Amino acid sequence: MRTTTQRGIAVHRVFKRGLAIAAAVAAVAGGTACTSAVAQSPAAPPMAINPVASAAPVPALTATVGQANAAPAAAAGVPSSLDSAARVQPPVADSAVLELQRRMQARELAELRTTYNGAYGASLLFAQSDLTYYVTLFQQKDLWRVIKTTNEAHAERIYADFSRQTRSLSDLDLQRIRLEAQKERAERQVAEQESRLRGLRADLDLQRQQQAQVQARQKVARTETDTLDAERRAARARLDELQRQIRSLEAQVNAPFGGARSH
Repeated sequence: MRTTTQRGIAVHRVFKRGLAIAAAVAAVAGGTACTSAVAQSPAAPPMAINPVASAAPVPALTATVGQANAAPAAAAGVPSSLDSAARVQPPVADSAVLELQRRMQARELAELRTTYNGAYGASLLFAQSDLTYYVTLFQQKDLWRVIKTTNEAHAERIYADFSRQTRSLSDLDLQRIRLEAQKERAERQVAEQESRLRGLRADLDLQRQQQAQVQARQKVARTETDTLDAERRAARARLDELQRQIRSLEAQVNAPFGGARSH
């Protein structure tokens, strides 16, 4: 009985060991198959993963958060560019225009050069007290630009440049002046021609009226002439008849008495 039991236990152990070996073999075979499958399969292209990385919304979120955080700070403590530009004004003490106007009123400047081109001009002024040059560009007698310098050559260059600018700026004005003069001349010529045309039309109307009157007068005169001619012919015929009768009677009156008696 003991022998049978021990034999059964031994068989059971052998069976369990066989199962363990079979499981180990199966595991080894499965791992080898997976390894060979991975080794034989083509490598996945890197671009298949890159779109996922590039599509990550982290930068956009970061920028949005940064803008959201920066907006209250800007609204709270930083003024807009328009407000700052409106509030910033040049100091009056540094204004070259006001300084030039003050010195001009005080007659402290000598006018060295001046160029006019249409409504634009440039001047080179000199202050003898401090050897300062003022180069101005103006339009319609209003100062446009003022350059202050103590360098004579620099002042001359600026003045030459301003003079060229006045010439180029005045081209349109001069062209406008010339065109305006040409237009006025053309308008005067048009007015003269219209007046002449009206005069010619009036002369033509008067001529036609006179011609109509002349034609009517000629018609009346022709009728009267025909009538008078007929009357003249009738009178002439009457005169001829009367003269014939007179001659006949005269012949009878002047005939000899005897001849008349013998007759």
